[in-house]
Parts: sequence; C-alpha cells; structure tokens
Amino acid sequence: MTPGLIDVHAHIFEHGTDIGMDPNLAGVKSGVTTIVDAGSAGSGTYDGFHHYILPRSHARVLSMIHLGRGGLAYMPEIRDAKDIDIDATVAMVNKHHGEILGIKVRAVGPAVREMGVDLIKKAREAAKASGTRVMVHIGDPLWKVEPTLTARLLPLLEPGDIVTHLYTGAPGRLVDDNGKVLPEILDAQQRGLIFDIAHGRFNMNFDVARRLMDKGIVPLTVSTDLTPGGRDDMLKSMNHVMNKFLALGFRLDHVIRMATYNAAELIGMRDDLGTLAEGTTADITVLEEHEGDWTFTDSQRGTLKGTKALAPVLTFKDGVRYDVEYGPFPWGWLPNPRP
Repeated sequence: MTPGLIDVHAHIFEHGTDIGMDPNLAGVKSGVTTIVDAGSAGSGTYDGFHHYILPRSHARVLSMIHLGRGGLAYMPEIRDAKDIDIDATVAMVNKHHGEILGIKVRAVGPAVREMGVDLIKKAREAAKASGTRVMVHIGDPLWKVEPTLTARLLPLLEPGDIVTHLYTGAPGRLVDDNGKVLPEILDAQQRGLIFDIAHGRFNMNFDVARRLMDKGIVPLTVSTDLTPGGRDDMLKSMNHVMNKFLALGFRLDHVIRMATYNAAELIGMRDDLGTLAEGTTADITVLEEHEGDWTFTDSQRGTLKGTKALAPVLTFKDGVRYDVEYGPFPWGWLPNPRP
C-alpha cells in the first residue's frame, strides 16, 4: 500500500486534442489519484478542458497551460510569435488560480527555428506575470533542432522551473554527440531546477539515463507523458515507468517516493498528498510486487533487464474505492508474460 500515485506529466484532453487520453484510464483505473495535464490546452482552449475534462475525471486534475494559444489542438502548436498571447495566458492562469500550476513550452518545431531561445523567454515572461513556473520540454525526434539549443535555454530557466524529458535520447538531449553530459545541466541542478522524466513514446533512453545518473543527475519525479499512441506502443502506465526505474537500479522506496511524495512536493501539496499520515487525504494505491525475468524497452528500442515489477491492484481516491482495469498488455499489467 502506497500513497496515491501522482502523474505530473500526462495528456488527458480527450476529444480536445489528438493525443488526449481517457482521464480515468490514465487515472484511477491505473492506480493514479492525481494527474497534471502537461499543456494540452492553451489560452484559447483551456475553458473547454476545465469544463469537460475535470468533471469526468475521478482523479484530481491539475494542469500546465500551453504557451501556444491553441495548446496541442493542432501541431506544430507554435509556428511563430503570432501563436502566443501572453496577456490571454496570464488571464487564464488567474481565472483558474490553483488549478493551473505553470506554463508549458516545447522547445521543438518551427517556433524554435523562427524564435530560438526567445521562445523560452516568452514562457518565462508569462510565468513571471502569473506568479507560476515554466515546464520546458526538451528533445525533438520529429524536427531538426539546433544542437546547442538545450545548452542555451537552460541558463534562462529559474529555480523551481521544470525540465521535462530528462533522459530523452532525441535531438536536444542532455548529452552531446560524444556521450558527454552537458555542463549546463549540472549548473541547472545546482541552481534548483526540477527534473522530471515524462517517458512518452519518444523521450526515454537507457544509455542517456545511465550517463546522467553517473553524474548524479536524477529526476525529482517520474511521470508518463501518456497518450493513446504511447499507450499502444512504448509507454503503458505509471507503474510501467516505475518498473523501468527499478530496472535502472533505483531502490523501490526511491521509485515510490518519486511517484508520490516528491510529486506532491512539485505540485505544492506535500502536506496533504503523497503521504499516508493520519489526517491527510485518503488517496491510496495498492501495488503488488512481482519477481521475474522482465525485459524493458526504451524509445530507441534499447532493452534492459529487470527482476522486479509492480502492478496496480486497487485505487482509493478521497477514500472511495476504484477497481483498476485488466491492464494494457494482453496478459495484464506486467511488462511481459511471466516465466
């Protein structure tokens, strides 16, 4: 029994974007009691997200608002500065105060080609004006990015800002072509930036993870970046991400902490969530630990062996019981058929 799992990076704007998950399949049916939608909606679409998704979700829903006005309703979501309205973004944050935690920006696509690091400066401007933080997506498997972009954008971020896709192997990753860790990420860690995993379809690489781990670069939180396409392919659920970190050598208690207590700290709810302390909210996930010979795959089809795997059994959100679904694999929740 653990505190309710908290996924700080998922996409649940179902029917509002092409990448929106059913919020309950991403949530209580998978052992997750709190979800942060990572920028599916922008200032022009956030009211729709608020009014149609939050009432449907049994899990608690918070969000990052996208810097682009349309969010991820279409991609590329920011082509140039005309797709950004900082005043409207700040107004929407203020309208949904406490629900919107910060500004999401993806350092990808035509916006990077047109604006360079000015894109990040716009996100910082919106975060400062709204009294929030920035979550910046690094790693771009679909568009050619400038090799030095990530190194140049990291110094622009401030303590408390979030670097998501920490262990990406896509262009824009935190290791150079010779496999050396960028010194800028070491500086970012010392300055108090927050590191999140956000596995997703394209942004987890075991070799990059090992190289960064060797330099002491580890995430505060594990998260999914869950989408329907990802769930059908590379990344199934929170417990699937947690299992990969067990295989990377993280201790069980550390992995659970990243998915609960640390995540509660990131969303500013550490006193009430991510804990089983008496008097706190009754968000609970029941997990089973299995021993076996498990095989895990990263976004570049690299493989990793593991001997432990977690599977969700029950979810309690605010004390209400929810049964989990059968599981995303034909054989259930475990990463491959148990020998």
